[in-house]
Amino acid sequence: MLGILFEIGLTIWAWNRGWKWLSLIPMGIVLIIAFFVGVGIGTSGGSVNDASWVVTLDIMAIIALIIMVISGKKEN
Repeated sequence: MLGILFEIGLTIWAWNRGWKWLSLIPMGIVLIIAFFVGVGIGTSGGSVNDASWVVTLDIMAIIALIIMVISGKKEN
């Protein structure tokens, strides 16, 4: 739960640093992948522990957003 709040905050911060719509890509990719993994595990009768690797996707998205915030968007 805290991870998603952190991602939302970083996305807003990256948006304000000039990335605009591109700042939504890391979080969007993670949400789409996590949704399909959850549906797949749910329909096959698996457990939540089978999707523990999805946490690494959250960490990768947070790292990407931190890099976006630090670097800022270069104006043309």
